[in-house]
Amino acid sequence: MHCVVIVVVIVVLTSWRGASSFTVPATTKIPPKYRWQNILRPLYMDSDGCDCQANTTNYPLHILLPNPPVTILHTSRRKFIQHATTAFTAFGAYSSSPAAAVETFPPIATATNNKNVIAVPLGPLAPFSSVRTYRNLELSNGLKVLLVSDKNALQSSAAISIDGAGQFSEPKEIPGLAHLMEHIVLSSSRSRGGKKVLQRKARTLWKNGSSKTNLLEEEYSSNEKEEDFEYWLSGNDGDSNAFTAPDFVCFHFNVPHESLPEGLERFAQLFTLDEVENTITDKPWVIPREISRVNDELDSTSDQSRAFYFLKQQINPEHPFQRFTAGSRETLQTIPMEKGIDIPMELLLFFRDHYVASRATLVVVSKDDVSALDRWISPFSNVMSQTVINNYQDTSQLPYPLIEESVTAKSKALTQSIILRSKDDLQLDENIQTLCIEWPLSLSYFKIPFGSRQAPTQNIITSASVGFVLSQVISRRGPGSLRFFLEKFGWVPKGSSKGVPRITFPVDVSGFQILRMEIGLTLDGFQSRSAVVAAVFEGLRTVITKPLQHDLIKQYLSTGLLHGYLFAPRPPDSVTLAVDALRFGIGGTSGVGNNNFNWYLMPSPEDKIGIERMREAVADTLRVMVDEGKAIVSFRASPKAIFEYSGGIVDQKVTTVPLFAPWKREPNTGARYLVESRANGGSSYFKSLSWFAATFDGEELSPPYLNPLVPTNIRPPRPIIERKGDWGRRFFYLEDANASEDPYQTIGRSGLKLTSEGIWRELKTTVPLEVDSNWKLWQIPPGYSGVVGLQLPLRPPEPGIECAVVVQLLSSLPAAFTTSQLALVNLWLLSFDDEILGLAELGAAAGIAYETSLNRSGMRICFRGVSQTLPSYVRRFCRRLIQHHVKLFDGSTKMADSVPFRASAIANRSPQMTRAEKDYVANFVTGVSERDVANEAAFFLKCTSGGYLITQGDILPRESLKLLSELRFIFRDYTQASNSFVASPSLRDLLYKPFWKPNLSSPCLLPGVPLISDACGRIPR
Repeated sequence: MHCVVIVVVIVVLTSWRGASSFTVPATTKIPPKYRWQNILRPLYMDSDGCDCQANTTNYPLHILLPNPPVTILHTSRRKFIQHATTAFTAFGAYSSSPAAAVETFPPIATATNNKNVIAVPLGPLAPFSSVRTYRNLELSNGLKVLLVSDKNALQSSAAISIDGAGQFSEPKEIPGLAHLMEHIVLSSSRSRGGKKVLQRKARTLWKNGSSKTNLLEEEYSSNEKEEDFEYWLSGNDGDSNAFTAPDFVCFHFNVPHESLPEGLERFAQLFTLDEVENTITDKPWVIPREISRVNDELDSTSDQSRAFYFLKQQINPEHPFQRFTAGSRETLQTIPMEKGIDIPMELLLFFRDHYVASRATLVVVSKDDVSALDRWISPFSNVMSQTVINNYQDTSQLPYPLIEESVTAKSKALTQSIILRSKDDLQLDENIQTLCIEWPLSLSYFKIPFGSRQAPTQNIITSASVGFVLSQVISRRGPGSLRFFLEKFGWVPKGSSKGVPRITFPVDVSGFQILRMEIGLTLDGFQSRSAVVAAVFEGLRTVITKPLQHDLIKQYLSTGLLHGYLFAPRPPDSVTLAVDALRFGIGGTSGVGNNNFNWYLMPSPEDKIGIERMREAVADTLRVMVDEGKAIVSFRASPKAIFEYSGGIVDQKVTTVPLFAPWKREPNTGARYLVESRANGGSSYFKSLSWFAATFDGEELSPPYLNPLVPTNIRPPRPIIERKGDWGRRFFYLEDANASEDPYQTIGRSGLKLTSEGIWRELKTTVPLEVDSNWKLWQIPPGYSGVVGLQLPLRPPEPGIECAVVVQLLSSLPAAFTTSQLALVNLWLLSFDDEILGLAELGAAAGIAYETSLNRSGMRICFRGVSQTLPSYVRRFCRRLIQHHVKLFDGSTKMADSVPFRASAIANRSPQMTRAEKDYVANFVTGVSERDVANEAAFFLKCTSGGYLITQGDILPRESLKLLSELRFIFRDYTQASNSFVASPSLRDLLYKPFWKPNLSSPCLLPGVPLISDACGRIPR
């Protein structure tokens, strides 16, 4: 999903009435500590534009405002833009005559020695910085707290994460104890202090005007009864959950805003030692009940679960990851009873030693002010243990090698395993098998003392960020890529996300990670499985033949910034912030909840040191990956694939049934797996196929290259402002602006700059600009309420760097199409989707998507994406569109076998077609040729009579006019038909909802994006 940028922003720093209240003498240097008070001056204006605190002395503003509101200094620098726009709207309304709005914007400053000073963004604005405010603090017991005021929050939520209380910290003789501890904490049912509840509810009754004081005694007595936290939540439209990770545990809940104070008080009660002791010792039924629940959570049928527990079997038994840390009735009840282990006592000791306040982080997110949240968290000052016991397992000191000594190491032969999929797996596709290759890594994240929660001074290079860059390298599409060869040989499904190499981390702690790469294989790919594995390692070796370019890493970081941050559909929730705080710290310049709203998951594309550190980390990881002896290779396959397609040119057929040797059984899920030797001829077979491809097609594996559609330097959004008056609404854009070289007038990196030059011009939005008799241009301002525009994906409320382009080719034919003509044109467009797939996936990395559709006025082509490269994509797309029918006609391009079936499916979904028409299309499309489709496409294009270009978002009029000129040239041979029969469509008629393509334009399907995107489930829970 990608959206259009809604450019906005700019602020006038002088008074309309000519007063020089905002002027700073040229010789005056504004100290950095006072810059904000000067810039935020417009916030102190009346609604009619009058400066209520006029500075008639020309002194710096801080002299007049010695005690500005704290919220201004605490607010992100981007936040002021919203206020500034409001202030400017009031200023614009001062002129109520339409004649006052001329093409060139009137001068802002009238003093003879004053310059036109305007605040302009230096870089992309931080997402959600205009709706969120952060405050971090530390309680008396050492608990770190992050308070988040989010005025758009639908519900209030809170999360608490505790470092050192995860699976790796439990006693090795009691696997699953950490998981059981999580369940016990949530099982609290002790009554909470009745007086506070009574007082709060009494105030509520009084505010509502109720005189039912006789209910207070009843409320108090009912409160004294035990009430489970989950039961209370269910009665207040809330819910809660928790999860245990290898190195931490996290608890979270959400409730309506009005229930948050009571919810926090109840939530805090769960983490007191008295409450936990009461639950464990006074309620003997709780532990058996929770053990049963833990036991029921084991998933023994899903593909991912079987792969996870198979991986554990390959790890050194001395490593904590090898243990069955999920727990079961056997590990938590049967075996401890046999060994005389006191589980209640072990739980109390585990809580005392590992649920330590100084190792925990609390995050609260609500629409309430941070000052109110600060008061409501006071009960957390008395939670958890106060004593820090130095028993945390240092993962950097874990035994190595991690991989179990096996036949592979002794015989020096490479092996691979085949895991039989469960027939009960609901996601089972018997025609798609999964290749899984896993490598142990040892990236260390911590450069600060454990538990300090101090934010680092620079971005930490984590496995997620390294995995994202590797995904861009390995999963890329195009000539010379691994995907190109796997699709060419028919080993992976073509045009499907299942065949894209996917990188994940089933375990990720500082000092120990497992990198997993999965590729969906066809049945032919499974037959040649050893050759596929050889192809993967050959592709990895090709990548490291040359050092990765600096600009390439920078481009990958820009891609991550777009999809993980700037295009985020929602801000990080309390769980995300609580978990991230354990790794990245709180506050500072690159920690969680930093006031600069810097993104902490990856280095900035402008951070030269960060780019170099990322390049080194990726290169080190690639050197580990090319070592075939350090990789765990497995295939998760269906019975059909194993017993019908296992034998190929180099791989032997599986002949034994899974119930007998040499098949083995994984003890936790019961999955059957077979270890086989990797065929020695796999590498030779792949190299021979590659030789033929290089000899006859000129294609060979090659290192990655720059994507021309992804900007390496992301420019800021271009300012657009709105003026309102009795004459309506008008929009103005800044034609040009130059930054001041005065360092005291530059506000922060990637923030705002002061410019003394600029020309404001009106953005014509009420009528189209008629370029000639055949082409017209519509310009839509970005994202203002009440403005007709193209429906786009959800984006942050701040001005962005995206734009949308609509090309409408005018024709009267679609309204008069016969069923067969409509089917032929749909076949043309569907076959073009296949033809353009390579370009579409390149564009998807930059957030670019497209849509083609027929309407009563002709054919509409929609585009959206980053404004820096979208015009280039539109030109490339349209050139290939008008060439596609020519290639179909001469036979240089063939329609895929799936095209007729997709056309039939589209017809079946059409509500305008009758059943007879749908049946006709299903029969008709199976018998047409490429020439039939090409002839109908050529006829349609010849009958077009011009077009509309509609631009929206971060695109200037001069850029729109340039694009329109180029489109006129591209379609010069096809848009000359008479337009006397074509009715001019309205703007609203052309802006119906698009259905974006390709499928990979959805960010969660893009390679690597789930590793860095909160909306794509970056943090499993």
